[in-house]
Amino acid sequence: MKRSALFAALLLASSAFAQPTLLKQWASSVLTRSSEYGKDTWGAKQALGEPNTMTYGDNGTAWAAATKNGVAQSITVGFAKPMYASAVLVRETSGNGFVTRIFAVDMGNGLHQVWAGPDKTQPNYTVNFIATFPKTAYLVKAVKVVINPDHDQNAYEEIDAVQLQGTKEP
Repeated sequence: MKRSALFAALLLASSAFAQPTLLKQWASSVLTRSSEYGKDTWGAKQALGEPNTMTYGDNGTAWAAATKNGVAQSITVGFAKPMYASAVLVRETSGNGFVTRIFAVDMGNGLHQVWAGPDKTQPNYTVNFIATFPKTAYLVKAVKVVINPDHDQNAYEEIDAVQLQGTKEP
């Protein structure tokens, strides 16, 4: 076998084992929300882009539901580039431990629950809660984060940012 053919065969074999590059992107649009405390401060748009709430507590630079306690609340955020998702990061800045479910939204607007369980993040610190799950077989264009506003009776549960993690390839 010639050197060039051997090199090509080795290159092909090694690419078969290559892992797709992990991509991360912050939410770029709000599709829906169950409620919001305000239009600007504590509004749903505060959950877009990179984190900008650096201190724990009640901050107008994070999204909060209209009421401190009550029924489950949710926010659905979109991403500029759909991807095959394997994780969602939720930046919690007040009342931590409140995420109960996460749904992926496919290209046809189908809703798929990808994570449910206890959110064990602790209060008093800004926390990047990361929910991991098997990579989706479909492109994800948005995620819906469902929260329990009764998790901490004395605090508003607040989200500063949401990030989608995954790959371009299935």
